[in-house]
Formats: sequence, structure tokens, C-alpha cells
Amino acid sequence: MDFDGLVSSIPDIGYDWHKEAIVRNSSENAQHIQKKVSDLKHVDGDKSNSAIVVSAGPSLHYNDSLKMLASSDYKGTVIAIDGSYVKCLKAGVIPDYVITLDPHPTRIVRWFGDPDFEKNMEGDDYFSRQDLDIDFRENSLRQNQANIELVNEYAGKSKLIIASTAPANLVHRAEQAGFDMYWWMPLVDNPDIEGSLTRQIYKLTKLPAINTGGNVGTAAWVFAQFWLKIKKIAVIGMDLGYRLDLPYHMTQGYPELVQMLGEKNVTSELFPEIENPDTGERCYTDPTYYWYRKNTLDLIANSDATLYNCSGGGILFGDGVVTMSLQKYLTENG
Repeated sequence: MDFDGLVSSIPDIGYDWHKEAIVRNSSENAQHIQKKVSDLKHVDGDKSNSAIVVSAGPSLHYNDSLKMLASSDYKGTVIAIDGSYVKCLKAGVIPDYVITLDPHPTRIVRWFGDPDFEKNMEGDDYFSRQDLDIDFRENSLRQNQANIELVNEYAGKSKLIIASTAPANLVHRAEQAGFDMYWWMPLVDNPDIEGSLTRQIYKLTKLPAINTGGNVGTAAWVFAQFWLKIKKIAVIGMDLGYRLDLPYHMTQGYPELVQMLGEKNVTSELFPEIENPDTGERCYTDPTYYWYRKNTLDLIANSDATLYNCSGGGILFGDGVVTMSLQKYLTENG
């Protein structure tokens, strides 16, 4: 299968991989739902004027974006995804909101400090293979315990925007840490179709749905744009691509590609290089990240919104995207 074929098949592949988990998790989580995203109060003042969504792409690491944010006097709203939350705390940035989406049964809880760390990481090289944060790559018990303590200390200062699809261990961990939790459900497929997964999840949870674009970073932007009604929203760490010097086997989706196609068929054709015309940077992407990019651009086009990309890297460019340095965004919206 060529690159375009894989990109077009990703919705079906993801549907098949996750359909049982997202329905099962939503069913189990119904008993935990106390507040919904629709119960959130509207932000006002500086918090309503601008926001920064902190995703977890390589540029967050290489460009010291969190260090720059922490040292600024930024007064707008900060939204972290699950994978950037502990990174924010370590940098001295306390997000107003943290959002989750992925239903994975063992990996996602690690972003919040995993009480069952050794058991969940056994035989799983997800973090050691591709995370740029050395603390996470080392699979250190000491670091995990430090993360548990850090999250326990600061959880009460951020609202957790938690998806109905969250695995049970993440829900338990979030409750244990003391997050103020607001639930939502992802728009998985066409809700107008009888028997759709989206309809099934709604019947189980009665939650408001958010169009995620297939990934938590885009879901965070949609949340800021359409639920919080924030006027101007920037993203950092939203690369949707990889530096040219990163080996293919260290990319997020490499094992799945090998599983689907066989190792000999996972060639450079599936990792096309793209030049960002706004930055002049070249990086490569993969079918999943390219699909995320397409979805994000479609959401922007259909909403007449503007996304300010302050990542300083990656392939998120196009109509409706304004590339800007983070320093300039902070200066203009501080």
C-alpha cells in the first residue's frame, strides 16, 4: 500500500483498532461522570483573549518553548495535552486545563505518574523508543515516583478535560490526584448513522461531543475555540512531523506500520519529506501525522477560524494557519 492509500485508510484502521475499547471504556466511565464540559464556566478577562495549546511534538523540546512560556508574563489560558502535562509542571507552567483522548490501557496513565509503572511498561518500548524527554526514556522508577508526587501537588490547580474513552487506570489516577474533572466524548464517526459508535457512546454517557481531528492536540484547539470561545489561540509543540535525523524506527507509529505491512515494506516512501514554506525547515512525516494535519486544516477551513502556529517546526501550515514565533505571540498577547 502506498502513502496516499495508507492516509485514506487510517480512519478505518483506527476504527477497527479502538472500537471495542472506546465503547467499553465509555460504558465503565458512565458511573464516574459528575460534571461535563458543558458545565464549565466561560473564561473572561485576559483568559478569554488568548490561549496557548501545549502539544508534545519535538519542537517543544528543541526550541525550549516551555522555558520561554514560563519566563514570560503571559496571562492568557494555557491548555496542555496529556503528553505535555508533566513537562509543563517541570518547566514551571501550570496549565488551566489538561485534556485527554487516547483509550490505551497502559500508556496514557504514565503522563500523570503511574502507580503500576513496572507492570504497565513491561515489554513496551513506546517511551524508550521515541520520547525526547530523557526522564521518560530511561523508564526510571525514581522519575515515575517524582512525577506522581508532582502531579499530586498540582492537580488541584488544573481542570481535567477527560474523554469518555479514558482507560480505567487513568480515571482512578485522576481521581486519586484530585483533579477537577469535566467529561466529554469524541465524535468518532457520523452520528446521523443508526448504530454509529458516536451514538452508542452518547447513549451510554449523554456527554457533549467534540470533533477531535483524530488527535488530542487538535481536540485541545477545538476545545479552546468552540467551548471556551477564546478569541486567539496559538499552538506549540504541534509538529506532526519529525526531524530529518530521527531514524524511522523511533517514530510513534513505526511498529504499527511494520505490523500491517511487514518490515520490508516499510520504506522511505511512507515517510515523505516536506518543506514548510513559512519556516524553510524540512522534516518528514508519516501517514498518521499527515492525516492529522489534513483533519486540522479541514476543521480550520470549515470554521473560518485562525490557528497561530508558534511551534517553530513541523508541517502544520496552510490556509487559516499563521506561523509566528512564540516570543512574538507572547509579546502581543501578554
